Amino acid sequence: MKKNKILQIIMWIVQGCIVGIGAILPGVSGGTLCYVFGIYDPLLETLSNPIKGLKKYWFMLIFVMLGVGVGFVGFAGVTNWLLGLNEGVVLCVFVGLIAGTLPELWRDAGEQGRGKASIVSMIVSFAAISAVFFVFKNVWHLTIQPNFVGWLLCGLLWGLSFIVPGFSSSTLLLFFGIYEKMSEGISHLDFGVLIPLGIAMLATLLLFSRLMKLVFSKYHSIVSHCVLGFVVATTLMILPSFNTSLINIFIYIFCIICGCAASILLSKAFDKIRGASENGAR
Repeated sequence: MKKNKILQIIMWIVQGCIVGIGAILPGVSGGTLCYVFGIYDPLLETLSNPIKGLKKYWFMLIFVMLGVGVGFVGFAGVTNWLLGLNEGVVLCVFVGLIAGTLPELWRDAGEQGRGKASIVSMIVSFAAISAVFFVFKNVWHLTIQPNFVGWLLCGLLWGLSFIVPGFSSSTLLLFFGIYEKMSEGISHLDFGVLIPLGIAMLATLLLFSRLMKLVFSKYHSIVSHCVLGFVVATTLMILPSFNTSLINIFIYIFCIICGCAASILLSKAFDKIRGASENGAR
């Protein structure tokens, strides 16, 4: 019995690490990974009703959050180092990782039906976000500054990525040009970055978790398709320019394909984990 409990604790820490890595890795949604590992409902329930949730899940959440912290901080330095080596190549890998999740996002979005309203929400979301980001990038040249307010905005986006499955905050932060500075600050345990980031993340989780739970339960298909349109739009916006040498174009395409293949393999592995968890719960 004691051995099983130790193994369970180790599993919670490992799962938390993977969620933390997914949160820092562009193209991977921390919320989706929480859902895959069966953490999503306990997390949302605890955030919606902290007293009831903590009474029920406190032991599990301690070790999961420990793992999330380790994965989040530890992998931030890795991604920052990779972007410093060759930003174009790394961005293409990230684009591939996102592209590989699209079939699963499409499937999950249609779990409760796929009506005209869902398709319209996806198209409108894609068009609106594409237009807004085009203006931000090419007209206003908008970026998020690496200061207290900027870190608060990063925390807000990261909080949303934990409670909205399929939403990747890292992709947006890459687009706004603050991802490298932020990941550098996290990896160096810079409290000037960590404190506002943590405050905004926690506030977002507490303020919006109940709303997201309600919205997803009532309008799952429409909201999920809206998120899907958002994901596609943000992915296209971080794609590096292919106005380069022929060799670089081939390298970029190869990296996108590799990222896509890795993402599909990970999705299949997570599906098996989810299936095993559901069978074990019966």
